[in-house]
Amino acid sequence: MDLGLNGRKALVCGASEGIGYAAAKLLASEGVNLVLVARNEEKLEGAAAALKDLHAVNVDYVAADLGHKEERAKVLSYCSDPDILIHNGGWPRTERDFRKWSNDDWLRALDLMMLSPIELITGVIDGMAERKFGRIVAVTSRFVKEPSAELALSTSPRLGLSGFITGVARKYAAHNVTLNTALPGIIATETQFQHGRDLAEAAGKSFDQIWAERSSTNSANRFATPEEFASLCVFLCSAHSGFLTGQHILSDGAGYPGVF
Repeated sequence: MDLGLNGRKALVCGASEGIGYAAAKLLASEGVNLVLVARNEEKLEGAAAALKDLHAVNVDYVAADLGHKEERAKVLSYCSDPDILIHNGGWPRTERDFRKWSNDDWLRALDLMMLSPIELITGVIDGMAERKFGRIVAVTSRFVKEPSAELALSTSPRLGLSGFITGVARKYAAHNVTLNTALPGIIATETQFQHGRDLAEAAGKSFDQIWAERSSTNSANRFATPEEFASLCVFLCSAHSGFLTGQHILSDGAGYPGVF
């Protein structure tokens, strides 16, 4: 399927590896010019070079930590007019006991996972509306639909972002600008591989045991590939998805136990 994106411009965050890189690669295959964002400049440079080798598109990059306001401003000054924004960020790595989270922990989490995408969206959405085309996708988490106390530091800001996305989507739908969130289950990224190694060490088990145990948490009995999840994000960016907006779409191999 031709996604109708040839010649468009996308700002893709967290794009040096994993889901972000997979999304950038799929967009490039559709003829989309790219601005990649991630913290590690060396990895970004390598990702940009690889994408240029694969596809005849323009690929630029900005090394920035989106957990800081001044870094977000740097990204917007470099790329203020994308047709597509995919926000894919990190999460706070801290103590899992919510009773030990400090006010500073909460502020950092809010800055990284709620204010970061909100500021980027605010900075680009009016230009999208003027051009009568815009696609915004924020990658959140399956735990938005299935919260746990241990992950509330990341889930709570993401729930706030989800409310913002739905509200703003209603305001811009008539301008052919869509906003959605994509909720991943377990995805076979380097972050998950490292998490598996950490869990294996803590539990005194092999990595393969831990990987199999975690795979069994969904009905597909496996981790998704980054490309599988990225394909959802990229379809939400397509010319065919103009009536699909304000939604929070889960891709987790039927791991979620509910209906809605």
